[in-house]
Amino acid sequence: MKIKVLDGIFIRYNIVDKAKQSIWFLHGFADSGLAYKEVFGSDLASEFNLYVVDLPGFGVSPVHSNYVSIKEQAGLLSRIIEKETENNVEVNIVAHSIGALIGTWVCQQLASKINYYINIEGNLTEADSYFSSKPLQYNTAEEFTQYFEKRIFENAIKEERYKRYYCSFRFAEPQGMRNWGITSQEYIKGNQCGFEFKDLTCNKIYIWGDLDTPKDTQRFIKEHNIPNKLYKGVGHWHMIENSKHFYADVSKIIKKVYFI
Repeated sequence: MKIKVLDGIFIRYNIVDKAKQSIWFLHGFADSGLAYKEVFGSDLASEFNLYVVDLPGFGVSPVHSNYVSIKEQAGLLSRIIEKETENNVEVNIVAHSIGALIGTWVCQQLASKINYYINIEGNLTEADSYFSSKPLQYNTAEEFTQYFEKRIFENAIKEERYKRYYCSFRFAEPQGMRNWGITSQEYIKGNQCGFEFKDLTCNKIYIWGDLDTPKDTQRFIKEHNIPNKLYKGVGHWHMIENSKHFYADVSKIIKKVYFI
């Protein structure tokens, strides 16, 4: 694994061969690229060029004053991906939780370059914003941060997946979290985010587990025939809770199209 900074975005990466496809990994709310730490020890690291991103205000990447909204950050990342993959080889996107809004918009903006989009429990319905909508309930970013830290810490004492999440949360900038919370809501109302994912024309799949996925979202998946894969007994962080199985399946999913 190596690191680089492109347009203020911190990226962990591994280049196998510039002629091969790349996979770009996007984290969720208050998280960071550390959520995908295990990918560099998986078989994907020898099969694809990997890019694990810390989005603005999260992990090592500072809040970017020119790209405040979550939609603006999708535009920034699309330009970075396009520049980094000028060899015209197709790319794949893996995005988690509300970071999947960015993943969906990148797939819209780079439609001709996308081979596969793997959405890990991203927002399909309003019910999925159970974390990302919380900043709106507080007057300041700092007030929200104090509340959220206490809640996540209580979970981290009991669950390994929350320990990892808590580590990333501690590096997240309060204003970065508030920016995502405020600017994402207009795209979640009326399940707009779910319909945008449904309407994508690229190869796509929605990954979910039966522990944390809201019932409204489960119904949306069924009613709208969303291409999906269910992992029973798995919670919100598939790449942490089920990493070996998950990354092996990511390889199989992409290769079904890539190696025809």
